[in-house]
Amino acid sequence: MILPWFDASDAEKFGQSLAQFFIQKVLVAAEKKKKIDKPLEGVDKMYLQIEQFKLNNKLNIYKKAKLGSAFKYELLAAGYESEFVNQVTKGLMQKL
Repeated sequence: MILPWFDASDAEKFGQSLAQFFIQKVLVAAEKKKKIDKPLEGVDKMYLQIEQFKLNNKLNIYKKAKLGSAFKYELLAAGYESEFVNQVTKGLMQKL
């Protein structure tokens, strides 16, 4: 049995889903340039998801790190540049 403090599976899943949301609602929207507000709207929705996740899940330092790593590696796997991914992940970690 994994001690609850070390069970970061929910945080990792959230990090991966948050990265997919970021790709679809922020990056793809920015690339399509349908509206200038679309990418910003996606960022606001992403921050709302983060706040809701924090309310429902107690995040210790280990879980935050796992969430950030899952987010980062999902973006890297999607082919985004490491410098960009590092900056975006840093911003995410500041919100946690």
